Amino acid sequence: MDSNLPATREETGLALDTAAQPQVDHNPQEQTVQQNVSVALLPLAIIAFLVVSFVAAAWTFLAALPAS
Repeated sequence: MDSNLPATREETGLALDTAAQPQVDHNPQEQTVQQNVSVALLPLAIIAFLVVSFVAAAWTFLAALPAS
């Protein structure tokens, strides 16, 4: 037996992934989108960090000004 032959497999038809495809709804007014809330947490955390950073920077700058 020759060990340099390429591996062979049986030919099969194409497998369609129907679970990943959205279901067709014939009434678009009643479609609901269920989205995971956790996907919004990182952008909200970044925005909150930036806001707090700018407030702290402004507070530090204003506190360092000489008294008039």
